[in-house]
Amino acid sequence: MSVRIGMIGAGGIAKSHLNALKKVELAKIVSVFDLNTEGAEQAAASVGARVAESADALLNPAEIDAVFICVPQFARGDLEEIAAKRGIHIFVEKPLGLEMESVARKGQAVREAGVLNSVGYVLRYYDTVQKAKQYLEGKTIHLIQGFRIGGSHPAPWWSQQHMSNGNLGDAVTHQIDMIRYLAGEYKEVTAQFGNNTIKTLNPVATIPDAGAVTFSLATGAVGTITESCVSSFHSGSEIKFIGPDFFLQLTGNGKVLTIIDSTQNVTITSKQDPAYEQDKAFVEAVASNSRDKILCDYADGMRTLAFTIAAYRAAEERGAVTV
Repeated sequence: MSVRIGMIGAGGIAKSHLNALKKVELAKIVSVFDLNTEGAEQAAASVGARVAESADALLNPAEIDAVFICVPQFARGDLEEIAAKRGIHIFVEKPLGLEMESVARKGQAVREAGVLNSVGYVLRYYDTVQKAKQYLEGKTIHLIQGFRIGGSHPAPWWSQQHMSNGNLGDAVTHQIDMIRYLAGEYKEVTAQFGNNTIKTLNPVATIPDAGAVTFSLATGAVGTITESCVSSFHSGSEIKFIGPDFFLQLTGNGKVLTIIDSTQNVTITSKQDPAYEQDKAFVEAVASNSRDKILCDYADGMRTLAFTIAAYRAAEERGAVTV
């Protein structure tokens, strides 16, 4: 039985999903919508789908079983609520939004509708990340160090804080989520953000060019996350988990795992495509009406967003904020 899928959005992340879904045996992409008609037509043609006349028209439960919502966080409106109320299963890209009130409302609608739902924290689907999770189970972590450094997204909206929530909210959210996923829930956060250089490159930008965040977890572990979106000569990501009897490191957005303890010193590089694994898991969940293969649902994604919101609030208030 095929799972009939509608795609809202035809930009870069939507194309990534379309490419992955073409390889998923049970997936049948039937419709695409984007305000950019030319982009929608090209995306639809690449998978043999039709172009829907509007997002509302695409959300027709007689035509689709599930929808991938791949438009930017500022542009989603009430798409999740409409889909949920119509009984359509939902995949939505990260981050879930820009503030908690509307996202919580959507989460309630999704929960009450009982539809299957997944959020695009794709790095969870690496086999290396799963090995890390298994290894860390029961371990005592006392220090976590994370960073993500690189360049800016080319889309004009991305440089606007009220549309993207900055590099921390849109990109570093993957590292924020991975720490939660592997080490447990956040407790408190403090933060500082800088605007030293970004306006020399983009005079209309309102996002920070760097951030330094400290946090504690419910387990008692403490850690830092540093980030920059204005780095021309160095880029990369890393999370180190340090305990009294082990060292675990994930680099390359989770692709490379290193574990060192008294019995081993190993480095594993994943050969998986996490985007394919993620989309396959969601499609198979819809086909079987089972949540088991979904690694991040809407409620889980909300808790990752809560950290970003708390970090920005902590910077404004110049103090610790409970997550």
